[in-house]
Amino acid sequence: MQFTIQTRDTSACLSTYGAEMLSFRHQGIEYMWNGDPQFWDRRAPILFPTVCTPKDLKMAHDGVEYPMPKHGFAIEKEFVPVLQTPAKVAFALEQDKETLGMFPFRFRLTAEYAVSEGGFSATFTTRNCDDKPMTYCIGGHPGFRCPMFPGDKFSDYELIFHNAEGAYVTGTDNGLMSPDLPHLDKIKDGKLDLSYETFDGDTLIVQDLHVAGVKLVSKKTGHGICFDFTGFSALGLWTMSEAWEQSPFLCLEPWNGLPASSDETTD
Repeated sequence: MQFTIQTRDTSACLSTYGAEMLSFRHQGIEYMWNGDPQFWDRRAPILFPTVCTPKDLKMAHDGVEYPMPKHGFAIEKEFVPVLQTPAKVAFALEQDKETLGMFPFRFRLTAEYAVSEGGFSATFTTRNCDDKPMTYCIGGHPGFRCPMFPGDKFSDYELIFHNAEGAYVTGTDNGLMSPDLPHLDKIKDGKLDLSYETFDGDTLIVQDLHVAGVKLVSKKTGHGICFDFTGFSALGLWTMSEAWEQSPFLCLEPWNGLPASSDETTD
């Protein structure tokens, strides 16, 4: 089921499947990736209760291993609408037999979206409904059109960080982090230039940012978006970079939690 919320100049379309944002338009301009399956058929999935790839696609708790898919299971679940106003909608997900076979906790995950004349907000709220501590990760995976405007190309864009002093960038190896992977010299003077070669090593992970915010803008015009991810500890950056799949989108992924490390267990 899909819902549309709007104000005078902005509108968003949301789906109960995965509680995923499908579209955001402001003053007639579409900013979200359209889910073209030639490249990537998602748009803005929610990552829960894992972020990226678990070790061996498993999660261990109290000595018991459970299967856990990449990015968790919320991405494939039907959420229940719990709130709708003209400019706001919220969806909720609770445990069921399938999730308990992967994640042995009772929980409630709520995703609330709102639009305003200045843009949109997405708020994820997790509630532990069990009688034991609940360990989990949560993140977003929204894809934005890049390039956004006619006449631009992907390499015309850059990321501008509000305060990147001391921040560092790492990559992944087959979806996993590793203590052997070096810090990458990608951010210079608070900026990260975009090219498909930038993402040859798959996802880039930015950590230790002083301010949880970044701008994705065209170097030619200065137009773009400001992305605030307050409340999240890391930012993933991803697009499909292979020569035959140079995708016209960039994902800005706020994470609490990280991909598993190659030297970790499944705990």
